[in-house]
Amino acid sequence: MKQEANTKKKYRKYDGAFKAEAIRQIEQGRSVSELAASLGVGQSLLHRWKKRPKGGSTGPSTETLQLRKEMKRLKEENEILKKALSTFSRLD
Repeated sequence: MKQEANTKKKYRKYDGAFKAEAIRQIEQGRSVSELAASLGVGQSLLHRWKKRPKGGSTGPSTETLQLRKEMKRLKEENEILKKALSTFSRLD
């Protein structure tokens, strides 16, 4: 019988300081292939980090967080109204 290998790939997470230092070294003229080999990361990953806007976070924006909060509140209100309608409909 064949054993199934764990198909879920584990990804490493890199903090902002590590990424910033890698980008700084690329901008100072160090080759991407050399830097990728020395850091143990892929060249394509370094290129993605370089393309990402400066100072941009990878998380959701403030507006997105506010919209999610409002959507949650509206869903809760909707559920309350559905329950109230159901209750009042049974009274007749």
